[in-house]
Amino acid sequence: MAVTTQGAHAPSVSASHTAPRRTLKLVPGSTRTRRNHGAFTLGGQLACIYSTRRAGQCYGVSFELGAGTLTLASSMTPAQARCMARALEAAADAADVRTGGAA
Repeated sequence: MAVTTQGAHAPSVSASHTAPRRTLKLVPGSTRTRRNHGAFTLGGQLACIYSTRRAGQCYGVSFELGAGTLTLASSMTPAQARCMARALEAAADAADVRTGGAA
């Protein structure tokens, strides 16, 4: 059983396992870098989760659902994203208990 201590750094991941970074031009002279942390289907739509390190932005996590002209996007603070992740984890644990095990 692995134990994580507070303040410990995560192990490094080789470059072949990290998501590519995209630099988007917003206005002349300004850029932002977004990193895709995962993509999956949700209700038949593509869902993607990104982070950004743009200076001064308190909503550093974004969740986008859909593609093309019909895309829903939501920005979250890191605390809000962690709350969402905990809620999903709790729901998955409850479903495992009900069905008798992890898939």
